Amino acid sequence: MKEGESKAPELKTLGDVVRWVIAELGAMCPSPERLAAYFANPDDVSLRDVQYHVEEARCPICQAERETMQRATSD
Repeated sequence: MKEGESKAPELKTLGDVVRWVIAELGAMCPSPERLAAYFANPDDVSLRDVQYHVEEARCPICQAERETMQRATSD
């Protein structure tokens, strides 16, 4: 392995792959409107994909967006 290269991630499950793609590429994030709709109503069955993306895959980008939205509404 060359200097500056990182070791390939160990991806054992589909969830591992999804988390890696999200973390490394920021891929698959829902639109800001869908994120806001999910945060406003997390039980909405039409937003299950957003729920998975935020809660199961733990997208750091979308979790940060949730924190930003929460701060904005608490100010």
